[in-house]
Amino acid sequence: MVKFLTPLTEPVGLIWFALIVLAVWRLCKRQYRRAIAPGVVVLLIYLIGGTNLPAYLLATLERNYARSGIADVPQVDAVVMLGGLLTVSSNDPLGFDLSDAADRAVAAVELVRSGKARALVLGGGVHGRPGHEKAEGEQLRQWLEKWGLATVPVFVLGDCANTRNEAERTMALAQEHGWRRLALVTSASHMRRSEAVFRKLGLDVTCVACDFQGMATFEQRPRRSIVPGLGGFQHLAIYSHEVVGWWLYKLRGWVD
Repeated sequence: MVKFLTPLTEPVGLIWFALIVLAVWRLCKRQYRRAIAPGVVVLLIYLIGGTNLPAYLLATLERNYARSGIADVPQVDAVVMLGGLLTVSSNDPLGFDLSDAADRAVAAVELVRSGKARALVLGGGVHGRPGHEKAEGEQLRQWLEKWGLATVPVFVLGDCANTRNEAERTMALAQEHGWRRLALVTSASHMRRSEAVFRKLGLDVTCVACDFQGMATFEQRPRRSIVPGLGGFQHLAIYSHEVVGWWLYKLRGWVD
């Protein structure tokens, strides 16, 4: 019973319940037309936060990149891990806070540890308030070296504003070091756009996706509450970001 009611303690659940009360109150007052608006919002909130619809949409972006392990990943010259997995946090032990996309670091390190590449490239931008900025890639490099996980040379792309910047700087590194084949590591939902950007610049990449948030939803136990939660909204936000991002890149000529 506690787990059933827990979502009501969260903002999404509280707002949803309040709108139900409002709609019912207006129905009791025979204000039928005025009950339509909150009723529609109640339905939308439930579809997003109380069903697997957002996870299904997200999974449509991920499905083409699913694989069982990395045994079939070919030998490459370098592993390229795209950024977007941490923020500066001086109160944390390592000085940063990892996001859900931290799977990217785990996947990249596992590829290197398994002997799939002879170099590791770390992407990302610069985070932190003015005067205290820190490069994401450099923070990751220091962490990997501190833990003894950097078993190959590590290269940092520097301040990259977007995936296109990461691809351009990777291309420069590849030309400088004679790399021909790369393993591209990023979240599964982001892989379609990333692969297209890298291939547009003529880079030969093998996609190694991770962070399958949409597909992983269907491997979990069913939700025990009919009260909508935040998870579906997070999945929908990722999905819409990637769909809009794809078309923006298309308009700018960055993908085919």
